[in-house]
Order: sequence, then structure tokens, then C-alpha cells
Amino acid sequence: HHEASKLVGQVMLSLMDDAGIDFECAGGLTMGADPVGTAVMRAAVDAGRPVDAFVVRKAQKSYGMGRQVEGPSVEGRKVLVLEDTSTTGGSALTAVEGVRKAGGNVVAVAVIVDRDTGAKEKIEAEAGVPYLFAFGKDELGLG
Repeated sequence: HHEASKLVGQVMLSLMDDAGIDFECAGGLTMGADPVGTAVMRAAVDAGRPVDAFVVRKAQKSYGMGRQVEGPSVEGRKVLVLEDTSTTGGSALTAVEGVRKAGGNVVAVAVIVDRDTGAKEKIEAEAGVPYLFAFGKDELGLG
């Protein structure tokens, strides 16, 4: 939704700023992360900051350029991996792996809603980066 997108971008950008996370690119596993990455990119543009958005395929393409990460290059850049929500952490970890294979430096994983099902612990242990979330399920009355 056009109104929600602007707010999502602002909330996620503020979340990263408050945590002191500096990044140049934002995105994650397609499809859940696509609108979140675009929202963050848009909020950054509105704030006068250059942030590119990208998408990560579940697997590397077997044709064309054979890429798993699509969009502006993440190679050598500070990357924020995004997701709308996370249950097991699997989608975010797939995105982290794809970004790292493409030469990106993953600085954090961030989600809009954390379901409090262990994704934070799994991602921090396996990816070795901070996991941040804007809202817990209890805050949204989803307890």
C-alpha cells in the first residue's frame, strides 16, 4: 500500500539509525523482502541518503548472467538484509549467503515483525550479524 510503504521505509531506516547500523544496500529474499527493500530505498532517498535496493533469488540462475542477487551490485558494499517477518530465519539466512557469495558485506538482518520463534537467535548465531526488528508480535496484538 502506498501509504504503508512510506511508513515502513521510515520505521526501518530509523531502526537502523538508532542501532548505529550503516549500510549502502538493502534487500533480501524475493518476494517477502522486495517491498521492504524498496520502501527503505525510498525513505533513504527522501532523507538525502544513497541506498540501493536489490533482490536475492532462492537459487542462482542457470542461464543469462547466472546471478542470484539482482539489482545494483552489492560487491564490496555494506548490506542490510531485510525481511517482512521471520519465523525460522531460513529466508534471511538464504539471502545472507547469496549476498556474501556476491561479495557483499552483510552488516545486519532486520525485519518488520518478529514472531518470537527463535529466528533472532538462529540468525545471530549462524550469520554472525545483529538481528533487529521494528515490532514484536505481542506489540501488534498477535500474542
